[in-house]
Amino acid sequence: MDGLWAVPEWAPADESHLLGSSSVVTKIVYGMGSVTYSTFDQTSTDVLRLRFNPESVWSGGKQLAPRTDLSQEGYTFDKRIRVLRIRHTQSRDVDVQGPASEPIPQFVDFDNPHVAANAPLLGQYPSGVIDWGSGEWKVCAPGGRMSTFSLCASDAKSQRASFHFAFPRTLMSLDVYNPTDHEVTFTLRAPEMREVTFRIKADELKRVKTTWMNRASAVSFESEELGALRFDNLAFSSYLWAQLNWSE
Repeated sequence: MDGLWAVPEWAPADESHLLGSSSVVTKIVYGMGSVTYSTFDQTSTDVLRLRFNPESVWSGGKQLAPRTDLSQEGYTFDKRIRVLRIRHTQSRDVDVQGPASEPIPQFVDFDNPHVAANAPLLGQYPSGVIDWGSGEWKVCAPGGRMSTFSLCASDAKSQRASFHFAFPRTLMSLDVYNPTDHEVTFTLRAPEMREVTFRIKADELKRVKTTWMNRASAVSFESEELGALRFDNLAFSSYLWAQLNWSE
């Protein structure tokens, strides 16, 4: 590994690898067109060889600038051998994004890591994925047709609640359960996309698809009866894609 860190072009050209870091790498996730990782220290210099050309590099929600050297925070990229060098000083979390031909969803549920029923969601859950703010949301116990722990608004009278992605992501779909005895209208909004509205029948558990094709920084949930609804299995993607055919 020390050799690959020193000579990154020795690493396989058809795979993405984080080859070395001046800090300890505490977690890492590889995608077809992405690498997301965290280091123990806030300040670190990291070396990666990628199977793709990066379109953006983020650290702590801030987009880093391309540079000719790493005398300050930013990154350099050698297109010839696809070697990326990153210097980050403001956050432990780093997110590298490139293009992909199709989205591969990742899921946020509320069972793993486990959170106790009625516990408020404060800050990030899971770490590095979604920031739930300071108490708009909580985890609800299984009930009705929602057989697992789920997401719900903290205030039973709430009509709007929102969250922020730790790094911009595309929200693809989610499960919505309406435990009431009447139909409820539910709307999703994001600054970067048009709003989408769904009708959830009484006692219906429905997977809704956003048809969004761009990454969003934040998403808001709106309904006159938001406090009654339950949500689970939020599917999101880090990829950009030109066109996708969606089907129910």
